[in-house]
Amino acid sequence: MEFNANLSRTVFPHGHFPGLPPVVPPTGDLSVQVLRTPADRLLIAPLRQYADCGSEYELDPGMAALEQKKDALGVVMAVMQENLPIATLRLIPSGHGVTLTERYWGHLATGTAILGSNSWEVGRLVMAPENRRADLLPRCLALALTEFLDHADVEQFHASCLTRMTRLYRRFGFSTVGTSNSGSGKECALIHGSVESVARALKVAGQQQVPVLQ
Repeated sequence: MEFNANLSRTVFPHGHFPGLPPVVPPTGDLSVQVLRTPADRLLIAPLRQYADCGSEYELDPGMAALEQKKDALGVVMAVMQENLPIATLRLIPSGHGVTLTERYWGHLATGTAILGSNSWEVGRLVMAPENRRADLLPRCLALALTEFLDHADVEQFHASCLTRMTRLYRRFGFSTVGTSNSGSGKECALIHGSVESVARALKVAGQQQVPVLQ
């Protein structure tokens, strides 16, 4: 699919859907950039060094060879503050056989809504260590989700993480589907959330575009 994104913008939420409270705007200037090319993605290379790729590669060693393909198929975003990347994430459409959900968790996900129509893997979610604050992460995720929903058809999200992280992701509308141990004994989990549950958890209920940051 073609992702026609506004490459750099801030979102100042005002509207809301019935039954949801108004969204409180984040403090400070945050913007999101979609990184379309390998050259663009050099911007987040320092952040990606903090990604926990090891657990994924232990579950499926073949995943390491798919990184470039996943970047090319997916939507890679950087959340910017004062023109510096403070967070990044990657969303990959299901159906290409490159997500860990399809390759490793298929016994739990195949034939379910998890891998149904318009499902996307959320991965490579990383924040700079100096910005890992409980108040900032939801704002970054809400901003990225708002941008993403403006340009992609989404019904389901799925992801893999260490089991000890599932409590955090429950705050963002995900629930645990199943767990498995890696070769070194790390307990990993498959998590899933519908777009409605994730948007509700992040209070992404309506948005109004404001001028693009230069």
